[in-house]
Amino acid sequence: VTSQETAKYQELSSKLIKAAGAASFSFSARERLTDRITAKLDELVQDESVPDVEGSATLIRTFLSNAIKNPYEQKYRKINLENKIVASKIGGNASCLAVLKSVGFAKSGTEMILAKGKKVINVAPLVVARDCIDKWIQRNRNEMAAAARRRKDEMDRARLLAKWENEEEEDEDEDLEQDAEEVDPLACTLKLRLDGKKKIHEAVLHQDDPLSKVLEVLNVDASEEDVQITCVSKRMIVKSSDEQAMSKTLGDHGLMPAAAIVVKVGSSTKNDAVDTSSLKDRAAGKKRKKGSHTMQSIGIYAKDDDNKAELID
Repeated sequence: VTSQETAKYQELSSKLIKAAGAASFSFSARERLTDRITAKLDELVQDESVPDVEGSATLIRTFLSNAIKNPYEQKYRKINLENKIVASKIGGNASCLAVLKSVGFAKSGTEMILAKGKKVINVAPLVVARDCIDKWIQRNRNEMAAAARRRKDEMDRARLLAKWENEEEEDEDEDLEQDAEEVDPLACTLKLRLDGKKKIHEAVLHQDDPLSKVLEVLNVDASEEDVQITCVSKRMIVKSSDEQAMSKTLGDHGLMPAAAIVVKVGSSTKNDAVDTSSLKDRAAGKKRKKGSHTMQSIGIYAKDDDNKAELID
């Protein structure tokens, strides 16, 4: 027997098997199988755990088509559920497994096996199921694409939300770390201003620094002029001539953790000398005014009422 004759024999045998199977598969059984597969595929669209519904349906169709083309081959009747592609598209999904079981597949361990132990299979249910899947994919392709987009959008949204939450937590942690690093319990924040000036100098000193450190920050030389340091909120007035007070720390003066200080440079007292002559003139004027009286006050009037023109010496 030549190879061509063998191929021809196999082709005729396959057609005979299909014809015999179709003859034994009634119209009512065909309709019931079609309805069952359609219902399971519709459930597959609503299943959120399946990311690619069309891919899952197409993979099932491929398994059925291989078994139809090779009814004698045992390897085309087995499906390894642990295969990477099979696990991602079918896995343990109940709807996918129900479609395979409806045409004769049975689960055995990690495999789905069709007509185990039989030399030849009835391909009629497989043909009906394959044709049903083809029509269902064509009819529901738009709906499946929309469902796939919805699932993808939901997954992207969830991923972005998780990323945003993680970034928020990281930012909060960084802020807390920065705050912990920046806060120094021994730091004394001062706002310094020279008397008569509007500019404010901000300085961060240590609580153990002496009060004289304030003058160093402002570049004020207390040896040449008298300087007065005032903090209204702390009720503190210290002159540079008071060495003991100037040597005290900022903490001793109660300036922690922050305070506003005004520094006055130079004496504002004027000349205390008084012009004695002018004082004497003012005193004499007051003395002369003290002895004067009006006519009314001493009771000297003219004989006619309201006539005060005549005076009596």
